[in-house]
Amino acid sequence: MNRLSAYWSRIQYLLSLAAVVGVLVYLIQHSATPTVALPTDADREMGGRVIGPKRIAIASDSPLAKKLQIAKVEMTDITVPLVTVTGIVAATLRPGNGKGTDYWQFNSPDLLTAYTDWQKSVAEIAFLERQLVEIKQLAEAQTEAAQKLADRLQRLVQIGTESEKDLADAQAQLILAQVQGRKDVHEAEGALRSAQKAETALARQLEQDGLDPQLLASSNKDTDIIVADVPERWIGSIRVGQRCEARFFSLPDDVFTGRVRAIVSVLSSERRSLRALLSIDDAEDKLRIPGMFAEIGLGTDRRKALLAPLEAVIHIGRSDYVLVQENAETWRVAEVKVGEPRNDAIEILSGLKHGDSIVGLGAILLKPAILKSLQASEATYNP
Repeated sequence: MNRLSAYWSRIQYLLSLAAVVGVLVYLIQHSATPTVALPTDADREMGGRVIGPKRIAIASDSPLAKKLQIAKVEMTDITVPLVTVTGIVAATLRPGNGKGTDYWQFNSPDLLTAYTDWQKSVAEIAFLERQLVEIKQLAEAQTEAAQKLADRLQRLVQIGTESEKDLADAQAQLILAQVQGRKDVHEAEGALRSAQKAETALARQLEQDGLDPQLLASSNKDTDIIVADVPERWIGSIRVGQRCEARFFSLPDDVFTGRVRAIVSVLSSERRSLRALLSIDDAEDKLRIPGMFAEIGLGTDRRKALLAPLEAVIHIGRSDYVLVQENAETWRVAEVKVGEPRNDAIEILSGLKHGDSIVGLGAILLKPAILKSLQASEATYNP
């Protein structure tokens, strides 16, 4: 009986062992890494094939080509801003309301102080200019009177009715009048030059604080001055006299028009921007509080511009690119400079010409190929 029990125990052990081995074999067979098929040339061409520096080939009958839309770059009249920036109302000219002259309100005490000091220096220059004119007139009159007296005594001495001592005194008074006149004129001119230097320094300080003093002096009561920092890359596109539009965050339903009135010649090294001063027409006096923020569209004058679909522009690094058609299956990667987008289009400032065919919708699918074409060298494709 004991032998039979031992026999069955051995059989159960062997069966269990066989079952475990079978399970392990099954798991090993079904957990093996599947074989990955390597992409074929046809598969690689699905994303465009680089055929040279800034050149991509796309088979016209490929699935990729069917996903792309071709667009024409066309010249049209637009009023889209060249660039949109953020601005702030720096100064508003408030009416005196019969109680005095109009006066400026500023968005900071520093601006008010700088403007007040500049006004005082301008008034002092005006006073000193008038004083210089009067001092010159007085010196000329005194010299002329002393000269006439000396001439009269000269004639009287010749005929013997006056003494030579009186003539000598008159001639001495003439010299004294000439010397004193030159001294007074010199001192007045020196005071004027000092005042002009002080005014120049105060005007410069006012500019560095954000405002052009001449603009403040020439604005009327329906005008508000907005300060906007223009990025360095757009400095060459902004000029005095350009039209602009302002939309204020606190007045979302109103659009204010104006002009670029001055460009402050101080480049901010921190922001890499140049300050533009805009005068905004505010006939209804809605912009009553200095410090209001606005979105400023600069360069809204009607102009001819090249427009392209927004999705045609691919941004890589710090540059923008589009694909320009050379023939049925060859495309050139063109670097472009773009303006502001508006709806589904964007202005092309350089890099394309009227009538160019470009990839519009679907251009993003070709970004990897564009990047590879930019990295390609002439030596790779021209042995």
